[in-house]
Amino acid sequence: MAGEMLKPSPRGRWEKAAASSNFWLLFLALFAMNVLRDELGPWGSTAAVVVIMGLGSLLLGRRAAPERRARLARDADRGIVECALRYPDALPGSLRGMWLPGFAEISSGTIKFQPDYVDKGEPEGKVTVFSDVVSQDQVEPPPKRPPGLKKNWTIVALATDKGRLHLASGESGVKLIEERL
Repeated sequence: MAGEMLKPSPRGRWEKAAASSNFWLLFLALFAMNVLRDELGPWGSTAAVVVIMGLGSLLLGRRAAPERRARLARDADRGIVECALRYPDALPGSLRGMWLPGFAEISSGTIKFQPDYVDKGEPEGKVTVFSDVVSQDQVEPPPKRPPGLKKNWTIVALATDKGRLHLASGESGVKLIEERL
C-alpha cells in the first residue's frame, strides 16, 4: 500500500494555462504598462493593466470551465472526486482542524484520500484509507469560507474508523457519497 496512488484525470490545456496564468499574465500586463506609460500616463496605463488582467483571467476561465467540468465528470464516473477534509474534533488551530485539499476515491464503506498540497491536479503524499464510513448529514458551512474550500462546495459529516470527519466536495462528490455510502 506504500506505493498506491490515486490517478485522477489529467488537467486539460486550458486548465493548466489558467492555473499558471498568475505569473505570465502579470508579466504581460506589466510589460503593457511600461509600453503605454508615455502615451496614457501613469493612471491610464494602470487602468489598461487592470483591464488586460481582468479580460485575460475572464477569457482563460471561460475556456477552462468546460474542460474542468468534463474532467470532474469522468473522475466521478470512476469514483474519484476532488475534495477537502478536516477532523472536526481536532484542537482549534491545529493542522488536523484545517481543510486539506486533495482527491478521494469513494467505494462502498471506504474512502481513500490523497492530498494535493500544491493544487496542481496530481495528488501527492500518503494515501489515507478510512473504512466503515457512514454518511451522517450535511454541515452548515462557516460564514467565512476557509482556505482550502472552493466556492459552492458542500460539507458532509462522516463517521469513520478513525473518528469523525468533515468532507467538502462539489455536487458530483456529494451525490457519489450518497450513492456509495
